[in-house]
Amino acid sequence: MTKVAAYVRASVDFTGERWSVGTQKEVIARRAEERGWKIVDVYEDSGVSASKARGPKTDWARLLRDADAGHIDMVVAVDVDRLLRSTKDLNTLIDHGLKIVTLDGEIDLSTADGEFRATMLASIARFETRRKSERQLRSNARRRAEGLPASAWTPFGWTKGGEVVPDQAEAVRRAFDAFLGEPSLSIRRIREDLNAAGHRTARGSEFSTDAVRYLLGNPLYAGFIKKYSTGELHPVTDERFPPIVAEQTWRAAVAKLEDNVRRAARQGNQPKYLLSSVGRCGKCGATLVSGTNSQGVGTYRCGDHFHLSRQRAPVDAMVTEAVLTRLSAGDVHDLVVPKEDVGVDREALLTERNALVERVNELSPMLSDVSQPVIEITQAINDVKARIVEIDAELHDRSVSQTADFMVDIDDPVGTVQRREAVERKWDAWDMDRRRLLVDELVMVTIEPIRPGHVKFDPDLIRIDPSRN
Repeated sequence: MTKVAAYVRASVDFTGERWSVGTQKEVIARRAEERGWKIVDVYEDSGVSASKARGPKTDWARLLRDADAGHIDMVVAVDVDRLLRSTKDLNTLIDHGLKIVTLDGEIDLSTADGEFRATMLASIARFETRRKSERQLRSNARRRAEGLPASAWTPFGWTKGGEVVPDQAEAVRRAFDAFLGEPSLSIRRIREDLNAAGHRTARGSEFSTDAVRYLLGNPLYAGFIKKYSTGELHPVTDERFPPIVAEQTWRAAVAKLEDNVRRAARQGNQPKYLLSSVGRCGKCGATLVSGTNSQGVGTYRCGDHFHLSRQRAPVDAMVTEAVLTRLSAGDVHDLVVPKEDVGVDREALLTERNALVERVNELSPMLSDVSQPVIEITQAINDVKARIVEIDAELHDRSVSQTADFMVDIDDPVGTVQRREAVERKWDAWDMDRRRLLVDELVMVTIEPIRPGHVKFDPDLIRIDPSRN
């Protein structure tokens, strides 16, 4: 029985459309029953515009992963526009060995003529998408020139006509005050308060933490329109959409949001898996990220594009074995030269770092003073913090090597069972952060994309090269 993936998509639409997601599912299910197909799963990308990229978290990406795993043979959609945005999408499905059927009968890849027709239809779909995108860009530029926000959604805090909604505006001001207050409330707590008060986003849904971050960073609340492609700010010149908070308040919130992101990048959300941000994609060189496939099995995948997805456990086992073998080898002492011999003045770096931290502490309170140049102060703080990050990297780079640290107290003869057992015990005792640093120091791990027609794990596609000679 043919294993079918039902792909449905309803773009954001303000007028309603014939092919709602529910309707698409119904007609595909009827056709599958008529043809004797087995629908393995329904892949739904609702609200994803045809002009937006379908990233690794979309059902399109999940569909490709399931195709790689051999779970599906055919993709069915109601028409070309639902499934394909370009000839690249068509070629992607063909390269994954999938048959394609549209219920309007416009695609049939069983013949050369059918494939040619599909290519032409995909090209036309791409043309229509680009033309629509260009019209939207021109409309946005016109609205900015008129001093009006470009979004078709009614922003929270105003009516569609640009008049202030008093209770929503007060909720916005409370959110800014809570975020910038002392003590400040967390994004999560602000979200809970907004939802508890019965407020909803412009799209009618409850506030998420991302929606709260967007609210706090939205320049429209301070009387500005942002051109996101360049970062330019344009003042709202129309009497509609008057500002709800002061410019200094909004800029202080933006500075705090950016600082939270930098701090999280340095301290929080540390990778939990051996090769996350350490291994590389063999096609584009991007670092690997962790995830799960449709069966809930842990995977590594390309962090920038969907070039590959590989089960995590067998890859980790291969890399671990390579590292343990390297640490048990006779030339391991060539790897343990302390890095601090390069003569770096650690005391000078630490002194500079302490002074920079004090400088940040001096500048930060000035952001709440409306008489101060907030933009210049924010830039100065960002520059100082960037230098602190550089110093931290220098101090780490000049520290004793991970290999040297690992080999302390391991003095069993090379090549003996006792030596290998000692290495394994030390490896098991180390936490994941230290293992990752050790792997990064000893080897370069590159995962190549799977070959067409192969679905089983292939160890030959996992390259493990020494980082040092």
